[in-house]
Amino acid sequence: MESFLARVEGVEFSLQASDGVTALSLLTAGGIDAAFIDLNLPGLDGESLLRALPRSLPVVVISASDHFAARSYEFEVTDYLLKPITFPRFMQALRRVQERLGGPPPKLAISNEAMEQTIFVKDGTRIVPIDLTKLLMIKAESNYSQFITDEGSTLSLISMKRLEEILPANFVRVHRSYLVNCRRITKIEDGSVHLGKAVAPISQGQREELLMRLRVIN
Repeated sequence: MESFLARVEGVEFSLQASDGVTALSLLTAGGIDAAFIDLNLPGLDGESLLRALPRSLPVVVISASDHFAARSYEFEVTDYLLKPITFPRFMQALRRVQERLGGPPPKLAISNEAMEQTIFVKDGTRIVPIDLTKLLMIKAESNYSQFITDEGSTLSLISMKRLEEILPANFVRVHRSYLVNCRRITKIEDGSVHLGKAVAPISQGQREELLMRLRVIN
């Protein structure tokens, strides 16, 4: 939900609650426009939480099962999302929330075209967009990955293995601790790959794979 909300224009803040009791406390304190509630909550389950909330609060129910879908409308919920949730389906629910609040339809903070070249990663408590066209390389730092771009760097708790799975094919592992953007390579020299001012070492085992990806002509 956090990564989806980061893509939407005009979202002032979002709060998370790890249990139903905390959620009830946050939602009854005021200042919250809408809630996305998972039915499977410790302490106070989703159904009990729904009973305790005012009907005027737009609520979207989230569940891995549709068993509660029909009954949820007894609580005047705005929408019911089944896991896994896609971004288009999330936007549909958010539009219904905005309609109920009497506000304008939600807009993307980033265009669809730019979104295809953007990933969102957690940097501490923030969710940060990474423009893949500006991403030079990624360096492993213990359990973290450092994203190095034209504009600076971002550190996120995500594995290199996971990044290899989700990044486009132009991102290639050149070393146990480095992934590079082949489209940003300026030269390869002395066992290193240069991406402007950024430099990454090439391990012997990864050199052949890199040269094959680059279609180097002998």
